[in-house]
Amino acid sequence: MSEHQKAPTPLDPRIFDSDEFQRDPFPVYKVLRDHHPIFHDRFHNRWIISRYEDVDACFQDNESFDRAMYKPDGPYEFGKRHVFGPNILEYGNSDEHRRLRNIVAGQFVGQKLQDFLPMIDQISQEVIDRFIGEGEVELVRQFSSQVPIRVISNMMALPREDEDTFVGWYQALIAGLGFGGEHLLRGVQARNEMWDYIDPLIKERSKNPGEDLLSRICVSEVAGSRMTAEEIKGFVALLLAAGGDTTDKAIANMWYHLLYTRPEQIQDVRENPDLWENVFSEMMRYDAVVHAQFRYTTREVKLHDEVIPERAGVILYLGAGNRDELVFENPDVFDIHRQDLHMGRENRSGRYKDGKAGHLGFGIGQHFCMGYAMARQESAIACRRLMDRIKNPRPKYIDHPGITSPSIDSGGFRAPSELHMEFECEG
Repeated sequence: MSEHQKAPTPLDPRIFDSDEFQRDPFPVYKVLRDHHPIFHDRFHNRWIISRYEDVDACFQDNESFDRAMYKPDGPYEFGKRHVFGPNILEYGNSDEHRRLRNIVAGQFVGQKLQDFLPMIDQISQEVIDRFIGEGEVELVRQFSSQVPIRVISNMMALPREDEDTFVGWYQALIAGLGFGGEHLLRGVQARNEMWDYIDPLIKERSKNPGEDLLSRICVSEVAGSRMTAEEIKGFVALLLAAGGDTTDKAIANMWYHLLYTRPEQIQDVRENPDLWENVFSEMMRYDAVVHAQFRYTTREVKLHDEVIPERAGVILYLGAGNRDELVFENPDVFDIHRQDLHMGRENRSGRYKDGKAGHLGFGIGQHFCMGYAMARQESAIACRRLMDRIKNPRPKYIDHPGITSPSIDSGGFRAPSELHMEFECEG
């Protein structure tokens, strides 16, 4: 049998449920890319796409791939089965999704985002003040999980004394993204408590808006259309949980890679703080916070001599595409000086003037992450401020279990569960 006639390496779909895959999915990703670029997982009743160009093409093809499970004009009551309640994600490629996205997307880019940067800096400094004198920090609990939620609550001009309450709601909402049970019940309870809290604020700021983010969302409109109070509450839950958790995990992952994966590059970042932008980009490629997005086919799709049927579930493995050897040289090496990755600000087209490929971590096309610019700015600012105030950062423990996916019964994204660092204070 000739080389190109060899049977592909078999893949047991039960591997996707294993602890081994949760800890280190990259060997499986390589088998998928090399031997099963379109893999029909009959055990879980889904199709898997893993190569960079194929994932990119699926993101761009909204006529064939939709993220919505239900039709917007059908009998399903939107938000009924989601811990966030009714939110923009459930509307897929519909006109309603475009309406809601157009109303709010502009609040997270350009000058409107720039207005909040001094506050992001202030919150980062305040969080650092809590542990800077101790000479060590557990970065996840004391830093990365604290900054984003406090930033979001302050962007919405919520009382500073309630920040800890918002952190608690955030943690419950994230856990509620899992597969049900007690996590879902606590998540729904946290959501309802948060809705009761912000409902009078929505009414007041709709009448007397300020310059805060909640006011802007309340009064923002496109073609005379505003979000309803229920839509605003669903969006705030999404912003608090999904937006906050993405940035939380991004900060933790950035520090993990500098401390454990490429510690020799820490000095490069210290000498040139602008390299935090590169750390963010390479983290989003090498082991991003989000590794997969789910889609449903709207019609039969032919790809690599396979035909995916209509209304089939499809997993787009961003984490696999980001390690594609056909796109990135030495993809299994974390390198903030990489020359074949677009290191600057992302855009929804995924096409860049420098001709380099970008990471897939924010998606591409119609469902490109609205908070991409805020996540990048917030992560870079928080990390830069911490580095400004410490010297000789180093792992407290030689061994570390690494970045892992969360347990199957609770939500969240890939990140270290703990990250202990020692340091000396500057000055």
